Amino acid sequence: MTTHRAALYARISSDDGSALGVGRQIADCQKLAAEKGWTIVEAFVDNDVSASNGKARPEYDRLLAALTDGRADALVVWDIDRLTRTPRELEDVVDLADKHGVALASVGGEVDLATPQGRLTARLKGNVARHEVEQQSRRLKRKFQERAEAGKPHGKVAYGYRRHAVHDDQGRVVGSVELLDEAQAAVVREVARRLLAREPVRRIVAELNTRGVPTPRGNDWDGTMLRQVMLRQRNASRRVHRGEVIGKGDWPPLLDEDTFDRLHAMLTDPSRRTTRGNEVKHLLSGIAKCGIDGCGGTMRVTNARMNGTKHAPTSYNCRKCNRVRRKKVDVDELVEAVLVARLERPDGPDLLAGDPAALRDASERVEALQARLDLAADNYAEGKITGEQMTRITAKLRPQLDDSRARLRAAAPSPDLERFAAGDVQAAWTTADIEVKRAVITMLVEITITPAGSGGRFAPETVQIEWKGEQ
Repeated sequence: MTTHRAALYARISSDDGSALGVGRQIADCQKLAAEKGWTIVEAFVDNDVSASNGKARPEYDRLLAALTDGRADALVVWDIDRLTRTPRELEDVVDLADKHGVALASVGGEVDLATPQGRLTARLKGNVARHEVEQQSRRLKRKFQERAEAGKPHGKVAYGYRRHAVHDDQGRVVGSVELLDEAQAAVVREVARRLLAREPVRRIVAELNTRGVPTPRGNDWDGTMLRQVMLRQRNASRRVHRGEVIGKGDWPPLLDEDTFDRLHAMLTDPSRRTTRGNEVKHLLSGIAKCGIDGCGGTMRVTNARMNGTKHAPTSYNCRKCNRVRRKKVDVDELVEAVLVARLERPDGPDLLAGDPAALRDASERVEALQARLDLAADNYAEGKITGEQMTRITAKLRPQLDDSRARLRAAAPSPDLERFAAGDVQAAWTTADIEVKRAVITMLVEITITPAGSGGRFAPETVQIEWKGEQ
């Protein structure tokens, strides 16, 4: 009997945390090694790790290293498909056996990699294992698609929900439903309300952490996590499959669709993004334009500084030509006074209203498309159409619905601006967040700052305010 220094390898793709499956494999491998009179040098275990998805298997890599450097000259596995489920990896093991004289023993049946017949047997087992993987993948993909088309949830329970088991009349678990977690749902709705009121993400995150509100992972909030939670389509009870919304989910919504769509549009608007998560600090930075002919650069803020013995105040200046500079406080006071005075006129609130005709048309279009999707879903549930037909209908109607919702959002008056129609415009402006003020300015006017004349006093005429849509 040839004595070998044997390495044992065990793997299981899915484990419940008990590690009993790999434990049984190792026990069987130890028994086989003892029967052969081989000395066991080390056991390598990849628990809860797939061999077919291309992801790293740390213990498998260590095993190959041990066989390559001669620490072990034999390998014991429970079966070939535990070692690898891809023909390419199996060829690596065959090459290793040829080069280093590695002996292979399998609890599932002897495989001698030193002989052509043994290598053929190993390759046949490897190909069968790969076929099983592909068949299983096909069945799972079809199952996931069917669940998606039926509006069933998939994966871990999302923030704002809890999973409730469904039992049959004999007390056996036959499924589950997702219900609202009222405490978490309240957080999502609060954050949505505050975001739509143009409250900075940074401030909301800080307050949630101060209150000790945990994230889905149980740690502190940050801007990225908050955005991820608030941008999930499932918040509006929409089922996503392969990155696309394909229908309604069978769980209750955290937010109504209009609220979610407005929130999604706001959070994904590139113009809202600021550097390194800092909130906007200046009223006209990035909004006002330079009035030098041929320049048209954007005005930015230069903080106060000492220029020799002279104090230079915080100013707007053109970073493109650097020829226009205005004291920030003077420009802000002028622009705010002009905006408030115009909004205080009887027709002022009308300037912030949406387009009633476009709003009505878009709303009717959204209702009609949603009704057609709902009808298709009912027909699928009743067996009147197939899953393939349902997919085709959804693929055709969903883009039309998304486009109509975008038109609806564009035509609708912003709830952030309703405060200016309440009566006291000056009070509304004073208490408004800077992002709301910037939104009003961007919506109503274009501001150009021209070069100053001689003299040191501020000249209001050098700040040109042009009203959009007015002659």
